[in-house]
Amino acid sequence: MWNFRNSKFIKPALQFNCNAGLECNLQRDSVLKPAWIFILISITLMSASRVYGDEVYLKNGDHLTGKILEEAEDSVLLETEAMGELSIKKASVERVKRGDRAVVGSGPEVKKPDDIIWDRNFSMGYNRTSGNTDASQLNLDLSVNRKRQFIDELTLRGNIYCSSSNKEMNSQKWLTSARYAFSFGEKKDWYNFYKLEVDHDRFANVDYRTLPSAGIGYWFYDRPDIKAMTDAAIGFEYTDYRDSQEDDDEVVLIPRAYLEKNLYGDSRISQDLVLYSTPGDLDEYRLKSETTFTGPVNEEISLKLSVIDDYDSEPAGGAKKNDFRFISSLTYSF
Repeated sequence: MWNFRNSKFIKPALQFNCNAGLECNLQRDSVLKPAWIFILISITLMSASRVYGDEVYLKNGDHLTGKILEEAEDSVLLETEAMGELSIKKASVERVKRGDRAVVGSGPEVKKPDDIIWDRNFSMGYNRTSGNTDASQLNLDLSVNRKRQFIDELTLRGNIYCSSSNKEMNSQKWLTSARYAFSFGEKKDWYNFYKLEVDHDRFANVDYRTLPSAGIGYWFYDRPDIKAMTDAAIGFEYTDYRDSQEDDDEVVLIPRAYLEKNLYGDSRISQDLVLYSTPGDLDEYRLKSETTFTGPVNEEISLKLSVIDDYDSEPAGGAKKNDFRFISSLTYSF
């Protein structure tokens, strides 16, 4: 065992057990407000600094930047600052990008905008320790994403997490969600979405919680090397508690910010922040932060390290406000 202390964001020490499947729970009262400020400022700056130049990528590895004046069936007319107007045969073009949006290339390896792209992943993390304290943690995650680039997208996800210490369970939660989004606007940067979340958290006194919502969002970047978006939704949350506490239902506002960046090769890091707030009561909210690093082992297997922070400003049943987890798992893509 070893201890790690980050006094800027985390007041208590974190204890990480460095085995293959790594999990850790932490209860604290602080909230990651600096992280919220950082991600919102970062996305705002990226929005302000966007470059709307078009780019033509050639099959020989070169690429040209300028303004696309015309795109015919067999050629692209590009106006460049240095060389003026250039007519480029599509047979030599790998792909074309207008601003930050990828368009169509001519090669068979390039996806057309209406091609269906599937992304299916199953992750499992398990850790067990023995000695003075017998402890085990298990995390399972399944996600299925079906997308037509810049047209629409369907995402299904299920997650189960549980842990025990000395044969007594000390954490049990699961979450399922379904989300459908479709793009609109001239550049397909804007999107509408509809989402349904159902979750359970035994030790936060939540038997089940349902949250249907609908909203609108905007993509700042949607490229293979970087993705950045923000959206906002309004939903109706119903909570059924495990004890005799009266069930709760209320309208919630749900702003979200997401950033993903390639680091090297196919490895990437992402930050997802979601705030669930009650209109008219700024002191009542939930904040979920998920930071994930994914590094490929081969074409099908990846190592995933996740830091998940669930904060509830007014938890039910005397539960702690903060639930912090560090999870290492292997992900299988199929």
